[in-house]
Amino acid sequence: MTAERVVVDPITRIEGHLRIEAETGDDGSITRAYSSGTMVRGIEIILRGRDPRDAWAFAQRICGVCTLVHGIASVRAVEDALDYTIPPNAQLIRNLMIAAQYVHDHVMHFYHLHALDWVDVVSALKADPKATSALAQSISNYAKSSPGYFSDVQKRVKNFVESGQLGIFANGYWGHPAYKLPPEANLMAVAHYLEALEWQRDVARLHAIFGGKNPHPNFLVGGTPAAISISAGGDGAGRQRRFRGGAEGTALNTVGLQKVKTIIERMRDFVDQVYVPDTLAIAGFYKDWAFQGEGIGNFMTYGDFPEQGMDDPSSYLIPSGVILDRDLSRVYEVDLNAEDQIQEFVRLPFLVQVPGWQGCRTAPLPG
Repeated sequence: MTAERVVVDPITRIEGHLRIEAETGDDGSITRAYSSGTMVRGIEIILRGRDPRDAWAFAQRICGVCTLVHGIASVRAVEDALDYTIPPNAQLIRNLMIAAQYVHDHVMHFYHLHALDWVDVVSALKADPKATSALAQSISNYAKSSPGYFSDVQKRVKNFVESGQLGIFANGYWGHPAYKLPPEANLMAVAHYLEALEWQRDVARLHAIFGGKNPHPNFLVGGTPAAISISAGGDGAGRQRRFRGGAEGTALNTVGLQKVKTIIERMRDFVDQVYVPDTLAIAGFYKDWAFQGEGIGNFMTYGDFPEQGMDDPSSYLIPSGVILDRDLSRVYEVDLNAEDQIQEFVRLPFLVQVPGWQGCRTAPLPG
């Protein structure tokens, strides 16, 4: 086998645009690899000359899926510069919105962005619905696990295949020997894939209740735009002013809060009874993939879900820290305000690991 250069452009099922180039040796193994994201979005250009308090509305257009995190990061940057203190109610609402995005992203990534790398949709047609039901009930107590339920899903998939219009399931490597799930596991995963589509639509309503809409919910430097009402409904004159989230158009009342509670309960049930069991079940068939594409073992988080504001990391539900070389016995501190930990050089930036721990920094490419 002779050495060659392999180019994959674009990389699919990610948010954004990515090109991968790899050089292989004589034995076919990859000797060098390069990645590049070359599309210019122009957000920085659009923001020039604008009021910083409006930056969030443009910054969160970076993505229509992880829209919220870009918006809140922009708002927090302005608040840090102005030294604003966030009211407790606003902090709670922000945490609820971020948490909804956090849970939504994990479920959507698993089912809708990369599940089809592990799940053979066409193989599900060979499954025995009764055996699929037994498998599902052996790993979870989720209510939708009867033979009839899986039989109906199988018929839907069969109609897709026989019509020749697979839709969202088109262009797959169906039947490839790299797929390792038995037909029953494939049918179970496909059923939950379809159900997760409906689930994520419900989760997005939480953002509509607090932020007016989804994607790109509304934010506000210094707080949130969701006014709180003690009224159970209406505006005192018998008029109902409602929007998609189910709350009043100008205030969040007990009706809206009850919807939030219901959405959170459904989110948790699906994660506990479907997403986590599916993840463990599917991963069990691909144990040999555990170390493929593995990184260098360094992990970093700046933490989130503050109770007392971003200036008090001790109040974060998810703490900040850095782990190096998979050494879980030691967690290094990380500081958003430490200039020596993160630096950016705008000419051809790339990420490099600083020897020891002084942070990660971007630096110009050699030459």
